[in-house]
Amino acid sequence: MLFSGMKKCTSYKSLLPALLLFALAAPVHAQNIKKQLDTYYHTKGAFNGNVLVAEKGKVIYQASFGYARFEDKKPNTAYTQFQLASIAKTFTALAVAQLWEQGKIDIDKTYAAYFPAFPYPEITIRQLLSHSSGYSDQQLGQCNSIYQKKHNIEVMTNADEVPAVAEAKIKLELQPGEKWWYSNMGYDLLALLVEKASGEPFNTYLKKHIWEPAGMNATYARNTLLNNGPNPDYAENYDYPQTYEAQRIRLTDGKSGYFKSVLVGASNNVSTTGDFFKFDRALKAGKLLKPATLIAATTPAKLSNGEPVRIWLDIGGMGKAFDSMGWFIFEDESMGKVVWHTGGTPGCATIFFRNLSKDQLVVAFDNTNGEKLYRKGLNAMRILNGKEPLPIKLSLTKAYAKILYKDGKTAAEDFLNKHKTDTAAYILAENDMNNIGYEFMEHGHLPQALVMLELNTRLYPQSDNVFNSYGDALKANGDKAGAIAMYRKSLEINPKNEDSINALKAINGQP
Repeated sequence: MLFSGMKKCTSYKSLLPALLLFALAAPVHAQNIKKQLDTYYHTKGAFNGNVLVAEKGKVIYQASFGYARFEDKKPNTAYTQFQLASIAKTFTALAVAQLWEQGKIDIDKTYAAYFPAFPYPEITIRQLLSHSSGYSDQQLGQCNSIYQKKHNIEVMTNADEVPAVAEAKIKLELQPGEKWWYSNMGYDLLALLVEKASGEPFNTYLKKHIWEPAGMNATYARNTLLNNGPNPDYAENYDYPQTYEAQRIRLTDGKSGYFKSVLVGASNNVSTTGDFFKFDRALKAGKLLKPATLIAATTPAKLSNGEPVRIWLDIGGMGKAFDSMGWFIFEDESMGKVVWHTGGTPGCATIFFRNLSKDQLVVAFDNTNGEKLYRKGLNAMRILNGKEPLPIKLSLTKAYAKILYKDGKTAAEDFLNKHKTDTAAYILAENDMNNIGYEFMEHGHLPQALVMLELNTRLYPQSDNVFNSYGDALKANGDKAGAIAMYRKSLEINPKNEDSINALKAINGQP
C-alpha cells in the first residue's frame, strides 16, 4: 500500500511542470492581447473615448483617448462618464425580464392588457422587446410633438405617449410579428410598463434593482430636468452640425434638441466603461437575473411565421444578427455566442459586447460619434479570439461632401477621383451620396445638392432612385424640364417607382 501511495505522489509531482506552464500561460496570453490591442487602437482603431476589454472576470485592456472637453483639453480618463444612447435599452429590457421572472409581467401578453387605451391591441410585450411589433418611429414619431402642441403640454413624459398615439389613429404599415423594425418609442412604452408593474418611478427602479446591486455607482439617468448640471467627470458630446461641415461643435444641453427630453426607456442614461465591467460580472454571477431567465432573454425571438427575428439592417457593418430581449445576437458563432448592443446619437457612439461562451467583454464609448466605432469595438473581440481585425473603411462620400462644401466642385471631384479606387481605405455608397445631397437641399445649399445628386447618377446609372433624387433637386431649382427628364429616366429603369410616378403627376397638375 505504501508503494502504491508513493506512485501516486510521484505522478502528482510529474504534473507540476505542466500545471506551472498552465498558470503562466494566462498572464502571457493577457499580455499578448494587451499589446495587440494597444497597437491596434493607437494605429488603425483610434477614437475619442474609452475602451475596456476583459476575459473571465479580469480586465485585459483599458485605455482612454482624446478629450472629455475640447475647450480646456480635459482628457478622457477611466472615470469619464459617457452618454449611453441606445445601450440604455439593455437596462430597460433587463427590468422587464426581472418583473417577468417575478410573475408581475407576462411578456407574451399584449401591451393593451396592461394599458387598455393603447390603440394596437395585438402587439405583445415580447414583440416590443425584440423590435418586431410594427410600432414604428417612422410612422408614429410626430405623434408626441403634435399631441404636446395641441394640449399645451410643456414636457412630454412616457405616460403621454399612449394617449398621443391613440389620438393620432394611425394604421400601422407592419403587422405585429411580421418584421424587425427598430423602435425607440416601443422602449418608452416598456419603461412605462416597468413603472406600472413595479410601482416605482422608472429611474428609481433601475437604480434600486440594477445599478446598485451591480455596484454601478457612476451610472445614472440624465435628461433635461435630471442630473444635467456641471459634472467634472462627464464627457461633453461633440459632432458636426451637418454631415458636410468640417468642424465639430459642442452639443450642450441647452442647444441640442436631442437632450431636450425626459422620456426614459430608450436612452438618457450615463455610465463608464468600468461600470459596464461591473454590470457584466453581476449578470455572470446571477445577481440581476436567474441563469434560466438570462438564457431566455438572449435567445432569438420569433416572428409570427416561426422564423427568428433577423435584423435586416446591417448595423454599422457588423454582420448578420438576431434580436431578442434587449440584445442583438450574432448569427455567426465562430467566436462563441456573442450578444451585443449599440448606441448612437448626435455626438455619441457606444457599443457593448458579451461573449457568453467564453466569458469575454468589450465596451467602447465615444463622445464625438466617431466614424466606425462599432467595427472598432468588434475588432477588439476579434483580436481577443485570435482573429484578424476587420478593415476600417472611411466614408469617401462624407469626405467628398466636406470638400465640396468648403472648397467647391473641382477640389471635391479631384479628391474623389484620387481616392475612389482605394477600396481598402474608403467606401463609396449610393445611399450616403443620396442622403447628404438631400441634407444639402434641406439646409438651403441647393448648388451643392445639385452637384452631389448629379454625380450620383453618373456613379450609379442603373439606379432608379438616384434619378428620382436628382429630379427633386432640379425641381427645387426651378428646372421643370430637367426634373421631368430625370423622373422619366427613373421610370425607364423601374416603372414602379412610386415617387417618380407621383412627382410627374404633381408637376403636370394631376391629383
